[in-house]
Amino acid sequence: MALYTPLSDTELADLAGAFGLPVPERALPEPKGSVNTNYHLWAGGRRWFLRLNEGKSAEEVGFEARVLRFLEAQGFPSARLVPARDGRPFAEARGRPAMLFAFVDGEELERADVGPAHCRAVGAQLGRLHALAGRFDGARPNPYGWGRVEAWVRELLPDGGGDGEVRPWVPLLRDELGRARRLPDAPRGLCHGDLFIDNVLWSGTRVAALLDWEMSCVEAFAYDLAVVLLAWCYGSRFEPELAAALVAGYRGERELDQATADALYPFARYAALRYTASRIHAFHLAELGADRLAWKDWTRYRDRLQALREMGEPAFRALAGV
Repeated sequence: MALYTPLSDTELADLAGAFGLPVPERALPEPKGSVNTNYHLWAGGRRWFLRLNEGKSAEEVGFEARVLRFLEAQGFPSARLVPARDGRPFAEARGRPAMLFAFVDGEELERADVGPAHCRAVGAQLGRLHALAGRFDGARPNPYGWGRVEAWVRELLPDGGGDGEVRPWVPLLRDELGRARRLPDAPRGLCHGDLFIDNVLWSGTRVAALLDWEMSCVEAFAYDLAVVLLAWCYGSRFEPELAAALVAGYRGERELDQATADALYPFARYAALRYTASRIHAFHLAELGADRLAWKDWTRYRDRLQALREMGEPAFRALAGV
């Protein structure tokens, strides 16, 4: 999320009307993240979340809407998507599809506050999602698959995109890109694709909602689980107690099949590469100022990638208990 396309009060009022809401009493831009333009709106006595999708097609937005309708039907904790007055899952502003979500009360965790109970609860929700995936019949490849990551890395060749901080790490990125070209076959289904700490809202120790399904896709479950392990179980190092709790929570909702377990390490390395490259592209080399983009440190995922390379697969499997 970011503020790529600032909207005027008139434009926000027109969008609110497209969703059947009165003129907003208040609007607050949300600069966190890297992908879209977002606003918190207060209208009709309630709070809403408005996302202006940047660079996405109607088909991509339609897939996310289909996922959200599926989750709502299954009683899965997520934010309710509000349809536009014309029945579509989005309205349009500045030639971009805009989606409106009912605001979910809940608190975000800070990294320092994440404990084993949180990891167990998140693992359980991820396991439940994957267990439900067989009932979902939509199809969308991973929007951050190998081809897109390869394009990001290619932009950095041969000198780190002209950036002296990135330049020494180009050989590592190239090596990992080559290794990730052929990832293992493993069971696939509906995946969240980006289940970071700030994409989960909490009510006490209970998960109130999993947010931000725009990267949802049909992908190997090993990829989804690897993303969550990297996001939730690494501070300045991998933390075994957090990883054990997360995997235990997952297993409580879905059997961790052998093929998924065997694919977890290579997909973890790929996920670490993907977030290293995307953060260089979206943050480190970004043109938006700090007032419109909440910066994220690409070296955090470079460090995870280094740690995975150094520990090797046996130690990683021991860490995850697989």
